[in-house]
Amino acid sequence: MFSILLFAIISALLIPTLLASYKIHGLRSELYSVLTGPDQRIVAEEIEETGFVELSGVSYGDVRLVGFRILDENDIVIDPSGVTSIILQKEFPQKVPLWLLQDPMFTWGIGAISMFFLGFAIWTGLLLPLLYTATIATIGWLIFSWAEAPLGATAIIGMCILAFSYSVIITLLKLLFRSPRQVPALARGVLLEATRTRLSIAFVTLLLIFLPLVPLMLDPESPLRHRVQTFLSRSLGTTFTIAAFLTVFLGCATIAFEIRDRQIWQILTKPVSKMGYLFGKWLGVVSLNFAILTVAGISVFFYLQYLRTESVATGLQGDLDRLAVEEEILTARAEALPVFETLTNEQISARVDELIDADPDLRDEKEIQLRLRKKLRNDVQEQFLAQQRSIPPKRGGQAFSQTYRFTGLSHAKKLGSPLAFKYRFHIGQSDEHETYSAGLIYNEDPATSHIVTYIPTMTHVTMIPANLINDNGEISISVYNLYDPPPENRGRGAMSFDKGGVEIRYRVGDFESNFFRTMLVLWIKLAFLAALALAASTFLSFPVACMITLTVFATGTIAPYLSSSLQAYVPPPTEAVDWGNIAHIIQWGFENFIRWIASAMVYLLEGFGAQRPTDDLVDGMLVSWGSVFKGFVTIGIAWTFLALGIGTLILRKRQLAIYSGSG
Repeated sequence: MFSILLFAIISALLIPTLLASYKIHGLRSELYSVLTGPDQRIVAEEIEETGFVELSGVSYGDVRLVGFRILDENDIVIDPSGVTSIILQKEFPQKVPLWLLQDPMFTWGIGAISMFFLGFAIWTGLLLPLLYTATIATIGWLIFSWAEAPLGATAIIGMCILAFSYSVIITLLKLLFRSPRQVPALARGVLLEATRTRLSIAFVTLLLIFLPLVPLMLDPESPLRHRVQTFLSRSLGTTFTIAAFLTVFLGCATIAFEIRDRQIWQILTKPVSKMGYLFGKWLGVVSLNFAILTVAGISVFFYLQYLRTESVATGLQGDLDRLAVEEEILTARAEALPVFETLTNEQISARVDELIDADPDLRDEKEIQLRLRKKLRNDVQEQFLAQQRSIPPKRGGQAFSQTYRFTGLSHAKKLGSPLAFKYRFHIGQSDEHETYSAGLIYNEDPATSHIVTYIPTMTHVTMIPANLINDNGEISISVYNLYDPPPENRGRGAMSFDKGGVEIRYRVGDFESNFFRTMLVLWIKLAFLAALALAASTFLSFPVACMITLTVFATGTIAPYLSSSLQAYVPPPTEAVDWGNIAHIIQWGFENFIRWIASAMVYLLEGFGAQRPTDDLVDGMLVSWGSVFKGFVTIGIAWTFLALGIGTLILRKRQLAIYSGSG
């Protein structure tokens, strides 16, 4: 009876929300079709003149759109999806949270998850904890609302929802592992251990308290896109860090303490294989991580839906800020880099020979030539590429330019979403307090020329209509240096950019699937960390196993940065060592030993640190299924089962289940 009453209440709230969501979705589809159809010029001109457009006899729009530039030089709507969002801004019902109306499927998902959680809680005996949680949330909300602290009220409700959700998922996992077989039984034992030991409870409680507090740390005065990026970075980064430490401590404790307290005797004397023992423990820790990432992921995702509808600056600038959130952050974009010319092997060899012949100290030294030739080849190629990334200043009133060609944009042309041309230039002293101008021309068509203003060393973005992409999926951008140096600085003022300083980003997917893939990669990395902790605890004490595992985790995390540092850390060559100086020999040996250790760590663990899906998600970049599959094969299968295999071999060599007759 109680279940029917709860389902009736949820249905009464869900049905009106679904109807409103389907209405908004239908209007969005109809308006987008109009703005991309054959009459888009007429419709766009009407919006620019009146701010409104008529659909099925009803006017939609906003007076703030009057005079807003919608068409490009070719009478094509620049950003139909963005214009659609701005026009329908006032059509969302006031009493329904906007984030519930973004997509009907999302609304269905919210209803299904709510019904599942409540139904499962009732059917598994969690009704009393549900009532306790609801009571605490209600009291907390009333207290903070009376104190005029709405964010505090939201945080209290969030903590209660997260705590109850975590309990539901853990209960569900325990039910799944109720089998009497060895592996599920061991996994269930780890889950029971995680819910009873103070160390595990402390980490889980810390996470459940911290996540709802992250929104309180956001600056309400900052642009919405900055708030969204800060929230994503802090919440997911903290979740992964806490989950990683919990994985290490729990993984090391569950075996090390059983060996120390001789509880493992009772387990391994039963028909439990060494591999089954380790795999069951690993499955339990991985399941706990699944519960943590699921609760944290749902919390972060749902709050993002609320945050994306938060207040922005007044006027059209605020709408553009909200549009930037949808088009640049809560999306999945790919990047395209310019195609540069490269020197052939013959050209490089010829230039290297010229450099050697021009230096009298190198000309006759064959041994030095052999050692330097490889370095000179790289330097020559890099210098040739750097010349293409540099544009001279104006001379005699004439502006110089470089043309950069971007390829592989067929998918962007098909979708019709605008391209984001990102650039970060250097000029003169690269003073961030000065501004300069540059000219842009697309596909060498003078009609597309326009001037942009930039600040040196800072990243800027210019939106480009997708219709400028040709049928081959390519677009060329000519960049003009418009700086005219004074007579005393004649010849100075070249504009340049670093490798990766210019790029095009374009939409290839949606945020929801990108978010799911990000959480999947984080889970895979935690799975390897669990296997490593379990393997270390088979032959080390708890503190030593934790130290070793955390060291590997930290090294793997910083391995990409360590790889970059190794390029600059070059000990002196053997022939440069003064073998008669003991101090010099010790220093040379120490530096080479450090480099050898660092190189070995980078070689073994760089793949772990290279998987940084949170950074891509925060930047609105695509976390592809290819990267997920690569991480699954290398980290999730190869590295994980290698660690479990090593742990199994160590357990087989240890005589843990033989009674010694003492103790």
